[in-house]
Amino acid sequence: MPKLMILRPIFLFALALLALQPGLAAARPALVIDADSGRILHAEEATSLWYPASLTKLMTTYVVLSAVREGRVTLDTPLLYTANAQAQPASKMGFPVNTVITVDNALKLLIVKSANDLAVTLAEGVGGSVPAFVQEMNRTAQGLGMTQSRFRNPNGWHDDAQVTSARDMAILARALYRDFPQYYNVYSIGALQLGKRVIRGHNALLGRFNGADGMKTGFTCPSGFNLVASAHRGKRHLIVVVLGHASSRERTQRAAELLNAGFGSWTFWRTGQEVATLPASSAPAPNMRAEVCERKKGVPAEEIGEVDADAQDMMERNSRNTALSGLITSGYAAEQKPLLSDAPPPVIPVPVFLGANPAGPPEYIALATQMAPNGGIPNEPEPAPAKPKKQKKTAAKSNPAPAKPAAAAEPAKPAAQSIKPGASPPLPANPKPAAAPAPAKPKAAAAPAKPKPKPNT
Repeated sequence: MPKLMILRPIFLFALALLALQPGLAAARPALVIDADSGRILHAEEATSLWYPASLTKLMTTYVVLSAVREGRVTLDTPLLYTANAQAQPASKMGFPVNTVITVDNALKLLIVKSANDLAVTLAEGVGGSVPAFVQEMNRTAQGLGMTQSRFRNPNGWHDDAQVTSARDMAILARALYRDFPQYYNVYSIGALQLGKRVIRGHNALLGRFNGADGMKTGFTCPSGFNLVASAHRGKRHLIVVVLGHASSRERTQRAAELLNAGFGSWTFWRTGQEVATLPASSAPAPNMRAEVCERKKGVPAEEIGEVDADAQDMMERNSRNTALSGLITSGYAAEQKPLLSDAPPPVIPVPVFLGANPAGPPEYIALATQMAPNGGIPNEPEPAPAKPKKQKKTAAKSNPAPAKPAAAAEPAKPAAQSIKPGASPPLPANPKPAAAPAPAKPKAAAAPAKPKPKPNT
């Protein structure tokens, strides 16, 4: 009996080792580091070259925040949305040309929506042009010690020459938290609200993994599904990078397993090596298109489809994976809990808006007006005109006479303009009833014609 008691923990420990190594067989790059010290907790193919996809936007963010720190721009600086930005492939916002947006709102949409067009807007507004901004990206990467990274655009749309590694992305993520701690919360935003539109993020760890607090996803067919994620538990802050997975569910599950093991007390794989000291690899980046996209039908374009629904079925594998990988932290299967919850808690969207910041410097408000008509705020609430049409039809069925006031409902267009400065949906509701009473009074004047029927009653 004592022998069995001794052998059982050894057997379970061996199973835990196997559970933590699924990426080795598939040769998927993975890296876990301590964010404070830069020390490696776990590494697999960490210096293999890889296509970054939208992880590129983390470097775009670092360059923009550097410009803010240096005083070249502020978060309230208005930027012009150009035809070049509009021409970018999805994922994007697709604003009308000459829309104006602040640096702050563009950065939030860049991280949460992963908007390719706003990466170009930031590059043009901060760097003067996309090529000049990309040069700054490469200079900054070299300065941070990202010796394996080469950038050709600010949004991560596929380019054979645009490469990185798990090592370099971990260095970048650590630098963002270290050098710009005041902007920590931007990576943890779960959803944004632009007018009536709610825009949800793609990081399925947020709200589902204990301690997860942000960072960035990325996907193209050549790169596969990538993720840089951050998590805190107590005083410990870990960063994980996983690259090249076949689905967003798979990359999220793998990141959760690695973070959970990293927070465990039995971190036996620690090498003590600082992440920047890992030797570089010169092998070319693999193209994952055949495995990720061509074997599936209907695989969407860049970032499309990375919705929260992808995380709902990831629990299918949790019972097995958690029972094994969780042994590393407790040593007893009875104490295991799912790595990922079934659903995240309700998220309150963070508001963003177009145009200059109404509470910002007056010179920026004036500049926005100079940059584009109407301060660069598009007449975008086009769904509003569709509602009056339905009202006309219903009014005609119930009573032909009210059909005339239905034409007066067209003043809803100026009401939509009142939304623009503050992007506050409740504001336009008040002017509409104010316009309707005016035509109602003339009808009261027609009442003198009704005294004739009165004698009949």
